[in-house]
Amino acid sequence: MFYQTSRFRSLLLRCARLMSDEINTILLSSQLNYSLWQVLYIIQAHQQCTLVDISSYLNVSKPGITKRIQQLVELDLIAQIETEDKRQKLFKLSEQGIETFAMCSKQIDAFEDQLLEQIEANDLQKSKTTLVQLIQQLQPNSQENS
Repeated sequence: MFYQTSRFRSLLLRCARLMSDEINTILLSSQLNYSLWQVLYIIQAHQQCTLVDISSYLNVSKPGITKRIQQLVELDLIAQIETEDKRQKLFKLSEQGIETFAMCSKQIDAFEDQLLEQIEANDLQKSKTTLVQLIQQLQPNSQENS
């Protein structure tokens, strides 16, 4: 079978793509996509974040994050927080953003649980350990962001 002879990276990228496609389907009803979801996730996890923080956490250019932030503001899912430094833009989830995040998280978690229910707990833990090790090797100076 093709997948058994594939390189690890091919399998990892294919799996990530298929999973993000499924998450996009889940998020569609909330006018979101995986790219916007990642920004919401980072802001929720840290309670408030600057554009630079989000860019760094997601390893995406600041202009790429700015476009996503604008979309999330238009959807009333995030709000800008006033800071002393007018050059620094700080964001948090809005009330609607908190509700939308909770609803989408519940749906994504249910999808993930269903996806993984046939995998043995020990195998799943080994996979998670391997992924964490790969992340640490790829980003040796980063902190655990998820």
